[in-house]
Parts: sequence; C-alpha cells; structure tokens
Amino acid sequence: TSVRISRVETRGRMQDPYASADAASQSSVEFGKLGPAFGSAWTTPAPGAAPLQQPDFLFEETADAMYRRSWGDRLTYHIGVGYLVGLVAGGSWGLYEGLKSSTGERQRIRINAVLNATGKHGPGLGNSVGCLGMMFSTFETLAFNFRGEDDMLNVMGAGALAGGIFKSQAGLRTAGTAALGMSAVMTALTVVMNATR
Repeated sequence: TSVRISRVETRGRMQDPYASADAASQSSVEFGKLGPAFGSAWTTPAPGAAPLQQPDFLFEETADAMYRRSWGDRLTYHIGVGYLVGLVAGGSWGLYEGLKSSTGERQRIRINAVLNATGKHGPGLGNSVGCLGMMFSTFETLAFNFRGEDDMLNVMGAGALAGGIFKSQAGLRTAGTAALGMSAVMTALTVVMNATR
C-alpha cells in the first residue's frame, strides 16, 4: 500500500491537513493549568484568592511526618550501614595492629603487616555488624506490624533480641549484656536521628 501525502496550500502557505480546526485560534498557554506539574510555585491562584503558601516537597518523607519506609528499604539501609561501619572500624583496628606489630621493620614488611591485619579484621567485623543490622531491621518491622505502633518500644525490643541472639552461644550472662548494649545503642541512635530529621 502506498501512503498518500496531501498538502493544502492556503494563501501561498503550507497547511497541515491533520491539524484541528481550532488549534490556530489558541494563541496563548494557560500556565495555571500546568502548575501541578511544576510545583505549587507555578500554580496561578484564582482571581481574588490569597497566594499559595504551601512549600514544595521534593521527597515524600519530608512532606509527611508519619512517613515510614518499606521493609525492604529499611533492611537494605540497616545492613549496608552496619557493614560499612564494621568494615571501617575493623580496618582501623587492623591498621593500628599492623603498625604496632611491625615497629622497627622495613617499609615493605610494615605494609604487608598492615594489609594482613586490615584484611583480617575489617571484613569480619563488617559481616558481624551487618548481621546485627539485618536482625534488628527484621525484628523492628515485625514489632511494628504486630503492634501497629511506630515508637521507641519497637526499637528497644528489636535491639535487645538482635544482641541476645547474636551472642546466644557465649552464655546467658554474655547474651544478656549484648542484648542490653545493643538495645541502648540502637535507642540512642534512633533518638539522635529523629532529633536531626
């Protein structure tokens, strides 16, 4: 099949035969109708109405004080931050240990000692703290879904469960100490993050 292209000449000008009849009559654009697409600052208020004072929000969590990220988002965040903190802390510990154990040695031996100690402590501590973050995030989300409340009691309980399970093979006293410590650390971090939000 062939496509026929028709051109209509009007007063010596080319005219689109597929254009609507009233397209040419609309010479101006009503920007007030486009306001929601560009934020409230672009919205034209109705005649006689007060100008809009509502601020623009780029992210949903800044607009809603009760906003809560999904379980997957929180799990990914807690594991990632936990692994990064553990990796940096373990790497710093390995750096100190490597430099201390190779005092007085040649430069190549010192570099080798630092690399060995950093590789020994960094990933191991990162994995441990990442596992703690995973357990804490899971228990905190379960507590939120079960109780229907998003408060500090969820954080304290999830931290205590995560710390206690993590050290459960080391004895009852060690597990209890880890539970109290993890609960206190996560509660303090949550208070600080809520205060700076």
